[in-house]
Amino acid sequence: MLQIKRICLIVLLLGLSSFSYALKSDESQPIQIEANQATADQINMVTVFSGNVVVTRGSMIVHSNTAQASQDAQGYKTIHMIGTPVTFFQLNDDGDKTEGQCNDFDYNTKNNLAILTGRARVKKGDNLVMGDKLTYNTQTQIYNATSANANGVSNTKSGRVTVILQPNQKGQNGNSSVINTK
Repeated sequence: MLQIKRICLIVLLLGLSSFSYALKSDESQPIQIEANQATADQINMVTVFSGNVVVTRGSMIVHSNTAQASQDAQGYKTIHMIGTPVTFFQLNDDGDKTEGQCNDFDYNTKNNLAILTGRARVKKGDNLVMGDKLTYNTQTQIYNATSANANGVSNTKSGRVTVILQPNQKGQNGNSSVINTK
């Protein structure tokens, strides 16, 4: 039973790691995972959740059709979520919210990469990044956006990404609603 709880915890920790602007208080909140079914392979350290998967922790809410979490022998963790689409929402310490979606979400702790593919989009405040594939390094906070076919929506346009950055409001310190695009 302890092993199952540990693997369930891995699922959420991996999902939460990609939100660097999240409410600090979310870190101390309990993790809740709901699904129609869960299967844990204790020997191989893999848990599969299927059917209307909902992961919550504080202000963070993630929805997917399926989720698979695992841990390798070195302790590195991975999560793979598939949805139509996978959606996420979280409040930030700066008062904004971060929300997004994709068809396929991968994250691993070995290289600190979150990879969103298939009609991927992330919105923080009023700023938006869209592409067929968004890659975010949670350690360096560097984003990369690529697109194979017009943001994953249409095959009629050349593959381009869209980034919409709102101007700072007068009197703000320049940090509000900024997506780090180093």
